[in-house]
Amino acid sequence: MKTKGQLGKGIILSLVISLFLSLLFIFGVFSNIQVNLSDGLYGGGTPRDDIVIIKVDDESLQSIGRWPWDRSVYAPTFEKLSGSSIVGVDVAFFEESETGDESLIDSVETLGNVVLPVEYTSYVSTVDGIVGKDVLVPFEGLKEAVSGLGYINILTDKDGVSRAVNLNTGGEYSSFAEAIYEAHTREDFVHKESRFLINFVGGPGSFESYSFSDVSELDASLFKDKIVLIGVTAPDLHDDAIVPTSSGKAMPGVEIHANTLQTMLDGSFLRQENYLMLILSIFLASLLTLFLVNRFNTWVASGVVFILIILYIFLAIKLFDSGIIMNLVYVPLSFVLTEGGVVAYYYILEKKEKKKVIGAFGKYVSPHVVNEILLHPEKLNLGGESKEITVLFSDIRGFTTLSENLSPEELVRLLNEYLTAMTDIIVDGHNGIVDKYIGDAIMAFWGAPLDEKKHARQASLASLEMIEKLKLLREKWKSEGKPEINIGVGLNTGDVVVGNMGSSKRFDYTAMGDAINLGSRLEGLTKEYGVQIIISEMTKKKIGDEFLVRNLDLVAVKGRKEPIEIFELVCGNENASEEQKKLKDNFEKGLEKYFEKKFGDAIQFFKKCGDDKPSKTFIERCENYKKNPPSGDWNGVWVMKSK
Repeated sequence: MKTKGQLGKGIILSLVISLFLSLLFIFGVFSNIQVNLSDGLYGGGTPRDDIVIIKVDDESLQSIGRWPWDRSVYAPTFEKLSGSSIVGVDVAFFEESETGDESLIDSVETLGNVVLPVEYTSYVSTVDGIVGKDVLVPFEGLKEAVSGLGYINILTDKDGVSRAVNLNTGGEYSSFAEAIYEAHTREDFVHKESRFLINFVGGPGSFESYSFSDVSELDASLFKDKIVLIGVTAPDLHDDAIVPTSSGKAMPGVEIHANTLQTMLDGSFLRQENYLMLILSIFLASLLTLFLVNRFNTWVASGVVFILIILYIFLAIKLFDSGIIMNLVYVPLSFVLTEGGVVAYYYILEKKEKKKVIGAFGKYVSPHVVNEILLHPEKLNLGGESKEITVLFSDIRGFTTLSENLSPEELVRLLNEYLTAMTDIIVDGHNGIVDKYIGDAIMAFWGAPLDEKKHARQASLASLEMIEKLKLLREKWKSEGKPEINIGVGLNTGDVVVGNMGSSKRFDYTAMGDAINLGSRLEGLTKEYGVQIIISEMTKKKIGDEFLVRNLDLVAVKGRKEPIEIFELVCGNENASEEQKKLKDNFEKGLEKYFEKKFGDAIQFFKKCGDDKPSKTFIERCENYKKNPPSGDWNGVWVMKSK
């Protein structure tokens, strides 16, 4: 899920893409691709059984002879069509011939229902259709004998495919199919658009047809009440055109007229999708894609977008059956370009966020932690969240004296060497975050921004390793004539608010809360008790039995009302010596007697601990309490007066 700012920019990007696609559509870019894709929607219909084609095919040419035929040839065929509703003859009789004209005229007059073609040899295209200039018409005598005339010119688009005819020519003639329709129905054909799209029912050869040479032998009842179209189908006569359903095979002109006529009779008119609806669909597709990309991961969003494109294609097929030709280019393109654009934008944004993460955390946390944070860059927004963490505070003992004995340059080099070693342990060794350096002090924590279940354990291991590393550094510095350094470490576990604190222009990733303050107090207590690592009872509960831990005291630190138990983190149990275990045992027995006010017995156990600073501290307390017994409500809590 993206932030509001990212989503806002994504919306702007999707709108820009939609506007760009809308402009491409308005200027006709990809129009050829659109019509070619739409061609795939044609076909699959059922030809009308009242439309019959009589073919001037190769068989007829072989049987009757070379084309054009003597016009007396048509008489026997016309006799068989006496019971037909209308006969449309897609054959040119523009000039008189030496023989057969009278026979043809008599046959046409006798039949009384013949529509013949006219042809425009030149014309001008207008918004109202084509206005013919030069027209060829049947020769005198035959022209007066027919029931109707119609031009046979078919429109061919720029890509060489014929998809439509013009209805209104601005002259006295209508289209051939229109003339047949009106002669058959005795009604005017009314259509709003001049460019009449033909709803092709199938490929070439779809309609019922008979070879011209066979008609004279057929039963006349086959043609009763039928619309009969006579036309050339022999390929060598070149009266054909490529249509949407051609599949590479040209369709004879007479079949194109048959498809046009069926479209008119069935009312299965086609029209392009409304332009405003298409542009609206482009914008809606883009915004829907943005929502998917914003809501789901890239793979899921891509899968849903693919399904939506498939559903859109199915919708286009369904609406085509209802006469609407939907645009198959721009809406799918809107889905694809929006997804690609938004994903690319978010990818660039993510790279920027990664750089931002690396800049914010690269010098404070391990590469492992950085990589994990990169998965959730939104956590770098200003604000915080409540999390349980373990915080570490460490400080150099006697830093003021140290600084007085070294020049500023030497002090900086020594401090940098020390802080580098400690930071490497925290960050690289145990995947912690260094929150800040406070002079010579270090604040670090575990458990955020990553969910680390064993954050207390990692902090404990880091603390012990810091002490061991310091021993090696002290030996090195001693050989270099540099002063000895000691540190104290305090660990506490608890709930805090962790996140980016500060202003929108400058903020730090830090942790805040009472648990942080207590961690700092525990570090300060290491001076009082003379130990190197003190942990709280909350941290002790988290680390379990993996470490050797000595119960130190029950104290009330400054700023807190409730007393807490504090413990010394000695070492890992597997590394603990018998001497360390014995010291722990004697000290905790002495502490038990101390809380029971058996100060004499407590002293005996503490003395067994030898030169142990906490034991000496308790011996002093016990000696004091023996002389000045505590009150009856004394609970053993030692109240710290300083931080």
